[in-house]
Amino acid sequence: MVSLILLLAGKGSRFGGKKQFLTFKGKPLFEYILQEVEGLFKEILLVVPPEDKATFERNYSQYKIVAGGSERQYSVLNGLKEVTNPKVVVHDGARPLATRDLFQRVINLNPYDGKITAIPVRDTIKKVLQGRVKETLDRKNLWAVQTPQAFKTEILLKCHQKALEENFFATDDAALLEHYGYTVGVELGDPKNIKITYPSDWEIVQCLLERKLQNS
Repeated sequence: MVSLILLLAGKGSRFGGKKQFLTFKGKPLFEYILQEVEGLFKEILLVVPPEDKATFERNYSQYKIVAGGSERQYSVLNGLKEVTNPKVVVHDGARPLATRDLFQRVINLNPYDGKITAIPVRDTIKKVLQGRVKETLDRKNLWAVQTPQAFKTEILLKCHQKALEENFFATDDAALLEHYGYTVGVELGDPKNIKITYPSDWEIVQCLLERKLQNS
């Protein structure tokens, strides 16, 4: 049995507001995700800003509502404490174009402790320091990481708790497993599974959502 943690607690500082609450055709983006995964998970936890928790409890009572923390890592930990299933999938609410197929493929962990979705880097990648190119990296082994990501719940919780004790921060949950010596596999992601970080990303996502709705 599998749980889903859907992260909706971000501040959206680079975007200029709570991007996870953007709407398209009158519907919040996270509802498109929930529609995509309907019936796939035993339980779904929505991790939301503390100030929005009461509103979500009124309007989305079919889900577990959890107050987020000041950082993404704290929000995931708060969600993990409420998970009741042996496997858990973590997904960013700012990725509304993740397909049901991505979720289904990443859930199959064997033989790993965790699994990510990612796509091979297409562009040449350079290391730059203070405006000067220092090195051109070999892109053949470089992958751009996405969510959803899936994990054995007990292991991910253990890694988060240890990271909290040691004040160690990572940019995604898989990096915690890597740091503490657990195994992480990769499923091929989707180039259209864009994360809304800047306003220009939102423009692209709206076009892709429109096309997806037309083809459904």
